[in-house]
Amino acid sequence: MATTETAASAASSPRTVQSVTRAVRLLKEIGRAAEPSALSDLAREAGLSKPAVYNLLKTLEIEGLVRKGSDARYSLTWGIYELGTAALRGVDVSRIARSHLDSLAARTGEATLLAILEDDAVLYLDRGQSAETFSMIANVGRRSPLHTNASGKVLLAGQDPIVIDRILDGPLERSTPCTHVDRREILSELELVRREGFALCSQEQEIGLSSVSVPIRDHTGSVHAALTVAGPSTRVDRRAKLDLVDTLKSESAVISEKLGAPQP
Repeated sequence: MATTETAASAASSPRTVQSVTRAVRLLKEIGRAAEPSALSDLAREAGLSKPAVYNLLKTLEIEGLVRKGSDARYSLTWGIYELGTAALRGVDVSRIARSHLDSLAARTGEATLLAILEDDAVLYLDRGQSAETFSMIANVGRRSPLHTNASGKVLLAGQDPIVIDRILDGPLERSTPCTHVDRREILSELELVRREGFALCSQEQEIGLSSVSVPIRDHTGSVHAALTVAGPSTRVDRRAKLDLVDTLKSESAVISEKLGAPQP
């Protein structure tokens, strides 16, 4: 009986192609790196042998997804960007919010971000930038933990309690000394987000950087995405409740309406 059950279970389980799984793992490792990666580093991070990694990278290079530099280090190519752009074309919220991100950046003088929840993390879909440039971790295609930033708090606050429990039951790392990792403190903060309709983050993801975020809702009224303004803490902390929250809510309401969200 056990043998029959095991065989039936195996037959019903989805089959995967190991080489594809490994290639995708390598692409993710290269994408996470701040600079081009050496073969030995990729092999170690992926848990594969150097010959196996070399063959996979060579294949990805031939397919135009990976580039090998003169220093024998690997980076992603514009081929990945093209695939990502094709995916974004199918995401209504990204298309609808595009012009709003730029106008919001012009009005506030800060950077603006559009983010969704994917795989229990914040995924940044798009960004608007003011004339003043400054660097930050949050950028298009990047992921961040849900508990370390305003976008994540807005997205998490809109989830089912089962989802929230699962995420908060996991290890919560500190990105900075300001990061909130206490479960009760985060739950209290999420309740405040639901009640007031916005989230604040002061140097919890990066020292010197703060953000304000509001939800974008879809046709069901559920939180579909997060619209965020981010900038130097010296400015954003002071302006958060003074004018940024109202400006964000006004812009978010227009985007939500275009997504078919029920009107209050």
